[in-house]
Order: sequence, then C-alpha cells, then structure tokens
Amino acid sequence: MKTGKLEWTFMNKLLQYIISEDIDVLMGPAQGEDAAVIRVRDGFLVIHSNPITASVNHIGYLAVHVAANDIAVRGVKPRWFLPVVLLPPHYSISDVEVIFKDMGKALKEICGVVIGGHTEIAPGLNRPLISMTAAGYTASRVIFTRDAREGDLLYVIGRVGGEGAGIIAWDFEQLLTSKGISESVIKAARNFIFDISVVDTALKIRDYVNTMHDATEGGILQAIREIAVASNKAITINLESVVIDPIVNTISEAVNVDPLRLLSSGCLVATVPPQYKNELENTLENLRKPYSIIGRIKSGKGEVYLYRNLQLIEVINRDIIDEIYKLWS
Repeated sequence: MKTGKLEWTFMNKLLQYIISEDIDVLMGPAQGEDAAVIRVRDGFLVIHSNPITASVNHIGYLAVHVAANDIAVRGVKPRWFLPVVLLPPHYSISDVEVIFKDMGKALKEICGVVIGGHTEIAPGLNRPLISMTAAGYTASRVIFTRDAREGDLLYVIGRVGGEGAGIIAWDFEQLLTSKGISESVIKAARNFIFDISVVDTALKIRDYVNTMHDATEGGILQAIREIAVASNKAITINLESVVIDPIVNTISEAVNVDPLRLLSSGCLVATVPPQYKNELENTLENLRKPYSIIGRIKSGKGEVYLYRNLQLIEVINRDIIDEIYKLWS
C-alpha cells in the first residue's frame, strides 16, 4: 500500500468490521470531519486523535498543536490531551526529555493539560512516533466540515505549506544545503514550525463560517477536497489567487514538492457566507492573519476544480498523498 492515509473507500469497508454508532454520537468516523462529537448532558464533547509520522525534530510540539487545531476548527477550545509516545531503542534519556519539554511548551501556549496517555520503547522503530488525542467541551454551536453551502466564499487563512517547509528545514537540512539553499532561508523556514496553531484564529472567526478545516496531511488541496466530499458540493479554485510565501516556495522548488499538497498546519481553509465577508476580514486583519479568497462553493458531488487564468487544468476526485513522503521514501 502507498504511504499516507488509506483511501476512503477502503476505510469505509474497514469500518464495517467495527462498532462506530451510538445514540449520543452526533459525528463519528466520516471523511473530512476533523473530530468526533458526543452529546454529554447539556453540551458536547469534541475529541480527536492524530499521529505525527512525517517529522522528527520538535515532534512533541507538533503533536499538541496539530491535534488541538482539529478541535478548534469545530469552534471548540481544546483543553485535554492524551499522548501515546513510541520511542526507538536508540533514543537516549535526553532525547526523550526534549520531546516532553516540547509538548509542555505547546500546552502552555494554548492552556492545555495532559490527562493521561502512554509511553514505551518500541522495537523496530528508527524514529519516534506520537499519536495525540485532544478533547474539548462546549454547550454552544459545533462546526461540521459537511456544512459548506453553495455560494460560500472559500478562504485560505495563514501560510500555505509552512509546516512542511519547516519540517524539511529541520529534518532535511543536508539535502537543502546540497541544493544551494542558504543558511538564512533554512533558519527562517525552521521558525515556521512554531507558527502552526490555528486555535486563536478559529475561535475568533467561528461565528462567520459555515465550515473550516485545518490543512494538515495533503496540504490545502486535501483539506479543500475533504470539505467538498463531506458537504457533497463542488469547489472551484483560482490558483493565481493562492499566495505562497517566498521561503516556502524556495524550499519546495529545491526539493521538488508542491506546496499546495504539503503539510500546512497553521493554515485554515474556511467557507464563508458572503454576508459575513466584512466581519471575517476585519477580524483577520485585527489578528494580523494573512488571507485570500481563492474560490467558491458550487453544486456538485465532491469534486475540486483547479483553474489557472480561467482555464481548467485539473479535477481532483481522489485523496492526495502528502508531498513530504517523497523525501522520507
């Protein structure tokens, strides 16, 4: 099988073998949906698990923020965390301490707490793996990926491909140097790792969106595809409207990866009713968050149409394998 997420058609088949329905589960396993939603008393528990498999440096920091983001895009503050940390046999005590210090740093940034988890040395691993579960509670609205509506504006908020560029700068420094990338560019890209939280932004704009999605594995194009499939709509994208940070572009070109299909935690994709355009943009400008309108939601069946200069160049109707796996392979 290919590296990355399993095809959703196959996942649907696998789900037939396990119990995944309950009267209090308002949202269980579904393509594109970021987190489960469970009815509890007068509110909702929102919970999600996410593995970090494509990074080594600062894996603890990434694990907290990536899982937290998937709670935040539900419009809910992430509070509780359970890490499962699998370590390779060659790791030293100081190596392990770095991972936990990084988790602690990220938790402080979003006021989260660890409430359990598991850590072990796993034979056969050549790099650490973390699967993080995050949860939050709300008594108000929960946002679903499936709720994009025809006529919505499609926004990209934040740095496209920043997470992937940062990971490449940390984990593939020698490769970048061999490609002629300067030390200053590598250093700047490394800082992108520490700008991957969407928690504050997502909570501030939740009243203006129909849906929002953190762009993780597969980049913004996979996030957009998941909104299209979950909502059973078509989405059109004007590629010339997508802004790529010059440093991300330099890193991507050097190692031959597409930033639109590259890990992009810290970047939000949101669908917004036109009547909330001004309120949303005023909020983003107050937060000093870069944004652009790159497309619209149309009638359809889950397709994503890519246009450049008004010409259709690609139709996306399959899940995207993240570009970073090219480097690990």
